[in-house]
Amino acid sequence: MRKWFIITCLALAVAVTGCTQGGNEGTEKFQGTYSFRSDLANTGIIHTAGLPNLKGEKWSLQLENKIHSSPILADGILYFGDEVGQFYAISANNGKIIWQQAFAGKIRATAAVYENELYFTDTTSTLYAIDKTNGEVKWKKQLDDSLSSGAFTDPWDYYISSPTIDQDVIYVGGEGPFFYALSRLDGSIIWEHETPMLFVHSKAAIADGKVFISDMTGVVAALDQKTGEPIWSQDYGAVQSSIAYKDGILYFGSRDQNAYAVDAQTGEIKWSYLTSGGSWVSSSAAVNDEYIAIGSSDSKFVHVFDPATGKSKFDFNAGSRVFGSPVIVDDIMYFGTAFTDKTVNKAGIDAFYAVDLKTGKEKWRFAEAHSPILSTPVVADGVVFFTTQDGHVYALK
Repeated sequence: MRKWFIITCLALAVAVTGCTQGGNEGTEKFQGTYSFRSDLANTGIIHTAGLPNLKGEKWSLQLENKIHSSPILADGILYFGDEVGQFYAISANNGKIIWQQAFAGKIRATAAVYENELYFTDTTSTLYAIDKTNGEVKWKKQLDDSLSSGAFTDPWDYYISSPTIDQDVIYVGGEGPFFYALSRLDGSIIWEHETPMLFVHSKAAIADGKVFISDMTGVVAALDQKTGEPIWSQDYGAVQSSIAYKDGILYFGSRDQNAYAVDAQTGEIKWSYLTSGGSWVSSSAAVNDEYIAIGSSDSKFVHVFDPATGKSKFDFNAGSRVFGSPVIVDDIMYFGTAFTDKTVNKAGIDAFYAVDLKTGKEKWRFAEAHSPILSTPVVADGVVFFTTQDGHVYALK
């Protein structure tokens, strides 16, 4: 076993030297948990020290395979998976690999952490619970995979459903027309909800005893959290991003070219915004009391609104598509771009941005990645972490 581990470590083409086996290396900083979309409501608001001024790289790491999922951070360790089914634990302090584990499918979901375990799905429609200290599988549950044959392949659908965990219940979609509530303890199904036709590839939002989901046919639904019974559903065009909830309002974008604010009790539209140039609104929203920020694809903007009225505050021209979702720390939003159009940006370079929400002006950009950034970043203690499609992991300071 030790011989296999040493060979595996040497085979990895990494930019950071060293490969450690289990243990606590690099956990002295970045304590606490930084989850995907931040909380049960998916607000995308992170309460930490941000990075208003960029000095450069803290570290970077080159892995062998493409990455679509986003990192999460728990007690000094980054966790994420890649496109060949490798799942990694990386020291946030120095970028060294702590452990890695192989799984059957592509890991396009972002993991959730609860106590000592990690939970995620892969493209085989399997939900896994693994030990966060060493990657050991605690249990796994095969979900319906009846839509995984390729008949519904969408080249712009980069993600699969990421789990939301509330106490001892996991809420997640699979690669079939079902959304599930499962026991966190053993993966047994508590209830399941059948969608009209397609899968749920978003992360559910939970608030007020309801679970809010969207599927790729465009149906947004509110389900009873205990029973899974539908409370209401409305069609808003294909919604591939996760819904955000704040103060009784749901915020999300659609491929019908609109950003929406919807009453969480009824599904009625409070306001909507039609993007310029007929663009999908592809990212999830980040929302606080003053701002909602959401990215679009072909129009290449991140749109910022007043969350109460829908009045536009500004459109930030990123010069590229935004599929990964922005996060907000204080009055700065952080996000990356993907698949830059060279007719707009002659260099054709995707970049990572920090933008001042008060002024709409760029604080800084990092343009050294040279690869699409499909991940949503983690910001913690003045450091920004993100992955790129070509297999890089970056820590900026």
